[in-house]
Amino acid sequence: MRKFNKPKIIYSTCLTSEPVRYDGGIIRDAFALKLKEFCEVITVCPEISIGLGVPRDKIILYVEENRIKVYQPKTGLDLTNKMLDFSEDFLGKLPEVDGFLLKSKSPSCGLSNTMIYKDKEGKIFHSKGIGLFAHKVLEKFPNIPAEDEGRLRNPEIRERFLTRIFVLADLRILKERPPKIRDLIEFHQNNKYLLMAYSQKHLKELGNLLANQTKYSFEELIEKYTIFFREALSVIPKRGNHTNVIFHIYGYFSKKLKEGEKNHFLYLLNLYRKAKINLRPIIEILKSWAYRFDDQYLLNQTYLNPYPDELTHIE
Repeated sequence: MRKFNKPKIIYSTCLTSEPVRYDGGIIRDAFALKLKEFCEVITVCPEISIGLGVPRDKIILYVEENRIKVYQPKTGLDLTNKMLDFSEDFLGKLPEVDGFLLKSKSPSCGLSNTMIYKDKEGKIFHSKGIGLFAHKVLEKFPNIPAEDEGRLRNPEIRERFLTRIFVLADLRILKERPPKIRDLIEFHQNNKYLLMAYSQKHLKELGNLLANQTKYSFEELIEKYTIFFREALSVIPKRGNHTNVIFHIYGYFSKKLKEGEKNHFLYLLNLYRKAKINLRPIIEILKSWAYRFDDQYLLNQTYLNPYPDELTHIE
């Protein structure tokens, strides 16, 4: 069974139920609070960090000369440079992290649905976008998973986010201890089907990298591997890729199963291909067969055990 390492995650402070919102309110997001139990959390509230208190007057984003700015209408303060300076400083000093979970709609942290206006008073709607701090996160950490709690209500986005942060934690911790080439090869083997689902191109590149390991020092090798691996998991996997991986794994069991089991499984797989059901029921069936037939190779595959079961069903 896979042992789950703790991902190192940057959290918007308000998602930990701290009363730091502009109105002093408390957010109780069930998923964010549950995930926090499985992670090493670093909190950030950019608005407090640039000197705004609790409670505080509302700040907004607006467009001026094709540039997004931060403004506080009641006080007339332009906070753009303060926010950008803080973001650069905070993000530049971070250790290696595995992901970001930020507050949706926030003018600082929002990764989706943040209101942007045409005017400083916030009366004329321009568009919906992302907050200034969140923009810097995406700019500086392009292949590190970053989501807000609003987007994570989508089961597929949540599944992908969880999968990525836990496997990136494994890779980070592998690098933190005195690593050996056999550790990296074992990591690669355990993530074969996950990589196949996300990007067969990157799976091939990573395989070639390990096959030509003597061309590099170990430090160069693992750094190149990390870059390619993060790029691979930044690809949004297609249903066709998942179906291909599922057929590969199904092949381990097909001759051992009763006809009714095979027919039922293929029926569910067809429903998944038609987007009638999500991936989880199919993964659970494959995992149960891996247990039943005691297939340790498959039980070690991240694809079948991407993250702790406790995080599967949270409203």
